[in-house]
Amino acid sequence: MRSRIALALTLVLAGCSAAGPGSSSGGQPSSGGAPSQPAASQGNGEPTPGTDLTACQLVTPADVEAALALDPGTVAEGTHREIPTVPSPGSNECRYRGDAWGGLVVTVIPEDGVNTFDAVNSAFGDAAEVIEAGDGALWFPDNDRGYFLKGAVMVLLQFTSVLTGTGFKEATEAVGRAALARI
Repeated sequence: MRSRIALALTLVLAGCSAAGPGSSSGGQPSSGGAPSQPAASQGNGEPTPGTDLTACQLVTPADVEAALALDPGTVAEGTHREIPTVPSPGSNECRYRGDAWGGLVVTVIPEDGVNTFDAVNSAFGDAAEVIEAGDGALWFPDNDRGYFLKGAVMVLLQFTSVLTGTGFKEATEAVGRAALARI
């Protein structure tokens, strides 16, 4: 199941990248039931970035510590990486890793997160739990991923491991809400 979702997500992200401007769902809720918003756009039809913050700025070590009930200073700064081709030029990620607590990957799509969120919701929304946050949020228990949308920005969170006894969903939701508050 995980490999099927991972393959489909890769195809969805590639499709969103190829879809280009003007392919937004127009703000209609997708079949999965989570609300969506059209991306704000500039006069030339290109999406307006919803944030200048990187993934490491949207999700901080303190956010991870709070979500996992860790002592301050337990989580080290994350490793930032640009991923400009998936699915939009400003996309980037931050990886946090610690032997004492686990790992977290944060991916931010600042320009056109709406299309990605809508595509994921359309393709897999029936397997998701809706979280009341931002302009839409989904939790996928089969692969422990959370998708959070606010305006044009989508934040994807995936704890790769949690060694503290805190559940993936609760930690993901807490970190997602912290990220949305900064957008």
